[in-house]
Amino acid sequence: MAHEFDTSALPSGLAALKAIAEHSGNMVVLTDRQRRIVWVNQAYTRGTGWTLADCAGKRAAEFLHGPLTDKLEAARLSGRLMRGESISNFELTNYKKSGEPFTVSINIDPVRERTGEVQCYISIQSDVSQRRQSELELAQLRQRLEQAQRLAGIGRIEPQMRSDQTRWSSQVFRLLGQVPDEEPRSFSDFMRHVHPDDLPALERSVQAALETGDEVDVEFRVLDAAKQCRWVRCRGVPHAEAARYTLPRSWMIQDISSYRQRMQDESQRSEELERTVQARTHQLQESNRALEAFSYSLAHDLRSPLRHMTSFAELLKEGLGPAAGPDCQLYCDKIVQAAARMHSLVDGMLSFARLGNAGMHVRTVDVNAVVREVVQELKRDFGWRPVVWRIAPDLPLVSADPVLLREVWVNLLNNALKYSAQRERSEVEVGWRASAGGCEFWVRDNGVGFNPDHAGKLFGMFQRLHRELHFEGTGIGLALVRRIVEGHGGRVWASSQTGQGACFYVFLPQRDAYAPVLSLAGEAEGRATSAD
Repeated sequence: MAHEFDTSALPSGLAALKAIAEHSGNMVVLTDRQRRIVWVNQAYTRGTGWTLADCAGKRAAEFLHGPLTDKLEAARLSGRLMRGESISNFELTNYKKSGEPFTVSINIDPVRERTGEVQCYISIQSDVSQRRQSELELAQLRQRLEQAQRLAGIGRIEPQMRSDQTRWSSQVFRLLGQVPDEEPRSFSDFMRHVHPDDLPALERSVQAALETGDEVDVEFRVLDAAKQCRWVRCRGVPHAEAARYTLPRSWMIQDISSYRQRMQDESQRSEELERTVQARTHQLQESNRALEAFSYSLAHDLRSPLRHMTSFAELLKEGLGPAAGPDCQLYCDKIVQAAARMHSLVDGMLSFARLGNAGMHVRTVDVNAVVREVVQELKRDFGWRPVVWRIAPDLPLVSADPVLLREVWVNLLNNALKYSAQRERSEVEVGWRASAGGCEFWVRDNGVGFNPDHAGKLFGMFQRLHRELHFEGTGIGLALVRRIVEGHGGRVWASSQTGQGACFYVFLPQRDAYAPVLSLAGEAEGRATSAD
């Protein structure tokens, strides 16, 4: 049962205070000299849930304290009150009637009689739980930020909350190999650690930013406590003040030593790789030159014995005469034919070797003129055969070596005629289209075609997909075509089905350094050709 107190004996000033405190937003508590509660205002009841009837005659510790209340702090508060001291901004965790803890900021003043003896206590309290929670969250946020900055190697130089002075974050101290402290430290203090060779450039960058207001973003070296160099990246935005700019109030300092070291290592590796590539390229070029010289020499030296072989076979055939019998005559003919085929192979090898030794002389080439010139030559060689030529009327100009490009068309068109020889009439189509970055040409025939599974062998040296008994050849022509086209930065490929003809494609890139690909459509009328 609550103890009844006689408050009529309290000073009249307290009675007036009660009237005022009743309308205060702060919690107000009156206690007697034994610190037993005499009166609480409505704000106290609203804030804690405890009414005057609940707490009259009780000390605060009897119902406000709980598990989270700091017992040592509570004892310290009690001791100070027993000594008659005033209490200012004393924070303590108390409990509401609902059992919910809250943090209260307490201000207590003793009211004394004329004799100096304490008559009662006036306590004005405020709930600071929300502020304490905000401060706790802010502290946790700063701790997480500090951890993130430490992991990223980022420190800051920034103003303190309650002054214009700046301080370094712990990461800046760590970067310089120093023990963190709370002393004010500025960017000028940090500049004392800049490497002397980098200081002039840093000062110029800062001065330029102060003139324009642009962000300072510069990399330089600093010397730590052990006089070891570290690379940092420093960023800050000048502060606008009246009609001028002053030094940034906040600076971001990031340790980029590892990054710079990686860049240096990668640069060294790139240089080493470049030297290795150059050395191996030189070796490869020397090897290719030696191989081409050997091929040229070998092919050249083979011509003489082949000529002797042919001559002696013919002399042998003539000397033996008909009396030797048909077999000897046949064998001599076979020797002559084999020597002729060998001679063709030698010529092909010489052409292949010369192609490697000769540089390209790129210029603008009229493909239309080249194709029609080659067709006229083939008509003279194959005039006895019925051939239908379908040549696009607008073959373009390209950038290429005219001699080598002519060799491409000679081989492709001759190839089309050769493999369509068994048809009642040969049909050869030449077309083109503009493609991304260049021109794509094609030569299509109605010949015997080939198995698409073996298309990869077409452009190899001495590779043939048909028996020599049916189609003459050395297997060098398409290899030359591929080498010439690839030497121009292009590519060649083919498509076919057995017995359904074949189509060979050539892509030539447009070279910016030479004349662009142009259409000659305006001359289309005079270029159409169709001959049986």
